[in-house]
Parts: sequence; C-alpha cells; structure tokens
Amino acid sequence: MNKSSFEQTSCVSALEKIASRYPDHTAIIDGDTTISYRELQATIERRAVMLLKAGLQPGYRVALIAESSADYLATALAVWRSGGVLVTVYPSSGPGDLEYAIDTSDPALIVTSDSVDRALITPASRNAPIVDIAEFQVTEVRHDGVPNPEGLREPLSMICFSSGTTSRPKAIMLSATAVHNCAETYGEVWHLSPEDTAIICLPMAWLYGLASTSLAVLLRGGTVVVVRRARPEMIAPAIEKHSATFLAGVTATFGKLAQYAEEKSSSYPAFPSLRLCISGGEPRNEAAFGRWQAQTGLPVLDAYCASECLPLVTYDPVLNPTPKPGSAGKLVPRSKLKVLGPDGKEVPTGQIGEAYSTGPGLMLGYWRDDEQTRTVITDDGWYRTKDLVRIDEEGFVYVVGRLSDVIIRGGTNISPAEVERVLQQHESVGEVAVVGIPDDIYGQRVVAAIVPNGTVPLDQDELKEFTAARLSSYKVPTQFITVDALPVNTTTGKVNRRDVAALLTEETSHSDA
Repeated sequence: MNKSSFEQTSCVSALEKIASRYPDHTAIIDGDTTISYRELQATIERRAVMLLKAGLQPGYRVALIAESSADYLATALAVWRSGGVLVTVYPSSGPGDLEYAIDTSDPALIVTSDSVDRALITPASRNAPIVDIAEFQVTEVRHDGVPNPEGLREPLSMICFSSGTTSRPKAIMLSATAVHNCAETYGEVWHLSPEDTAIICLPMAWLYGLASTSLAVLLRGGTVVVVRRARPEMIAPAIEKHSATFLAGVTATFGKLAQYAEEKSSSYPAFPSLRLCISGGEPRNEAAFGRWQAQTGLPVLDAYCASECLPLVTYDPVLNPTPKPGSAGKLVPRSKLKVLGPDGKEVPTGQIGEAYSTGPGLMLGYWRDDEQTRTVITDDGWYRTKDLVRIDEEGFVYVVGRLSDVIIRGGTNISPAEVERVLQQHESVGEVAVVGIPDDIYGQRVVAAIVPNGTVPLDQDELKEFTAARLSSYKVPTQFITVDALPVNTTTGKVNRRDVAALLTEETSHSDA
C-alpha cells in the first residue's frame, strides 16, 4: 500500500471492506452475544443514520462515556461514519475528571452505559442529550457547541484523554489517519488475521484498548472477545472458552494471570491456544514476564508509544519472537524515532537520551491549548515524548524511564525504572515501585514500595545488599517498605507513581516520628 492511498483510508472504510469479505465471520463476542461482521456493519450503519437524522453535522463532537462492549465499538465507528468527532472518556473517571472532560470537549451528544452515574454527567452536560449506549435512542443533538479549532493539518476525528499523569488529563486531538495508522500498523506487525481471537480486557476509552487492539483485530478480520475487567478469574475462562490466540494487557495483567496459573498447578502449560502476548503502558517487568513464560511457555512482547504519536515501537513475533531483556522492540513501519541529548543533538548508538517521534500517528495537538501543544511538538513536527531511551546496534529500543520520574538526589539523576529492574530480580519481590520522597539534606531520597511475592519474606538488609551489589551506591534505596498493593490508575491499571510517593512519604514520616 503506498503512502497516499494509506492516508486516504479510515477505519470506517477499512472495516467496510473486511465486512464485505468476511460477512459471516464472528467479529465480536460480548458475553453471550456473538456478532458477525455483517451484523456489526449493519449496526454501524443503523446508528450512523440515526445520528444524522437527529441532526449531527460534520465535526460535531459525541462523547462516549461507557464500559467496553460490542456497542462501544459499533457506536465509535457510527460516530465516524456520520462525520462526527468521537470523544472517549473513561467511565471510571472521578467526578472532577469527568466534569473536566465533558466541559472541555463540549459535546453535542453524550452516550453512556448504565454503569455510569448520570447524576455526575448532567451538571457538566450543558444540556447535551444523554442517551444509553445499548438502546441508542438518539432524537436530538446540541447545535450550540464551540467550533473545532481552525488550521489543523487534517480534519479532527477523535479526542481522547491522557490517563492523568498531570494534574488534569490532557485532551489529545487525532485525525482519522492517525487512528487508522495505529490499527493498521499493529495488525501488520503482529500478523493478525481472521484466524485470531483476541481477549480485549483493556478499557476502550484508552487508545490501547480501542485502536491498538480492538480495531487492529477487526481490520484484519479477527474476533474480539470483550472482557470488561482485567481480572484473572474473568480473563482465564475467556481464553479457554474461546481458544483465544491474542492477549494484550499491562504488566499486572500477566503477573496476576501467572499467579492464577501457579495456583492451578497443572502439569500442562497454561493457555495453550495463545500465540501472541503484548504488554504496553509500562516498562518491561522481566521477573513477572518470566513467571508468565514459565507457566505458558510463551514470552510477553512489548509495545511502546504515547497517545500523542502512535504506534512507535513493538515486536514482530515472526522476525523477533524472543524479546531482548529490557527492550520494547523495534521501530514500526511509517514511524520515525530519534534520541536527543540535553544539547539537542542526536546521541550515539547505545547512549541514553530523550525520545522524539513522528509519523502518520502524530496528534493534531491538544484541544484548545496551543501553548501546551508547542511545548511538546517541535517546529519541524516531532513529538517530544519526555521518555529516556537508548537504541542498540540492532535497532532494539530500551525505555529507561520518564524525565518526570527522575529522582534527583544530591544533584545526581536516578532512573526509578533502573532500580526497579534490579529489585524485580530478587525472589522475595512480587511487585515494586521506586520513587523519590523529600529529604532535608539531599533533596530527595530513593525509597522502594514492595509487594512481597507471598513465599519469601522481605529482609531489609538482604535487599539493600542485593541492590548494592548491582547498582551504584547513590541509587540504592534507603528504605524498602512493604505494602499490600501498589496504587494504580483506575482507568488503565498502570502504577500511579504520584500515589506511591504520597503513600511512602506518609509511611516514612510516621516511622521518623
């Protein structure tokens, strides 16, 4: 496919071709409901017609605040088919973030599921009609919303919100090209086909759950199995019942499933139908992935990118079926990546610097925030990821950590991810998060929050000796604090470092008192 024809294709038109090619093939399994491609396409068309009859005009924004489901996918595609702009909002958002997302995007229509409290939505709705995603009885839309920004390089097709690493989630504007490029590229690199059945246990409000996985599978004629929660007791039966071949998740997904399989203690490999396992959203956890491989015989491959510019790096399971320890994989087709040092120049191969990326998946900018957009998009069109990476001679990319996560102790920079990778190798450590907390002398001190693996007790002196043998002395945590669970972002399941830091600051203040 040449570049120009690729850019002219959208997820809507791509799916239409797939539906005509495989009309009777199963597209989505949602609980007891099985939907063919013919039925999915008919639902999309029916909902698109209803939106148009209700008065939806090109560029009008439709906010989708709902749990993952077959209806979610049909509605998203119907919004695009009718010329609308899809706004995805996490249904698990707290009242403040929910109000912020609705107020910011100013939608003409709000679509929600029965799991979302409408009382939290209504105050910020500005009288936008609110309809149920299952019934989808759309009779009217608002016509007085603020217009979309002018001067964008491509028409606006989607607004998604970051998972909240800042004080408020950022509203990311994407084109149809960007969304389609994401789905098409992952389908290509992961060799997805009609033979694949994918477990989707990621929220579809997250691009990882919507474009990177669900749409990637559908645009290749595969089957999406919706699992609403990333819980082992829900995922494992779904894999087995549907002979799933593809599972994507975050680190914790595979760690918890490995524990689930260990407790079953079967002499046979767990989940033998799986051929492809992808982890994204967090740095690799080789210890957790090792436990998974010990139970299944299957490695966990990685995917790395940001919603602002995706996709970027992943593994081709045919060309590179065995992950290199610590590496997220290689650059995907059509995307570009460069690594710059503090002086703004590209660093030599193997050295650490900040990752800059660009390609068809580059965002259009942050919604009505030109100033913030200018801080991350360079004048020549590169996205500043604020991630520290290095690239080896073979082209494998290693994510070392986030610039914002760097601990500064006595003027020296320390990457939490580096310390975490060492601790994950210790047999007593199940999960770990390393953060910097305030220190009167050095500015910050390194502290580790550890969830024990349940079989080997934690020993402070042993852990300090273990890390000291593998790290420079200034990187060794001053304290190892046992916790029952690491605080996570309720929308994505990723570890929330701000909450970890707050928890450990409180714990250490009590111990110092």
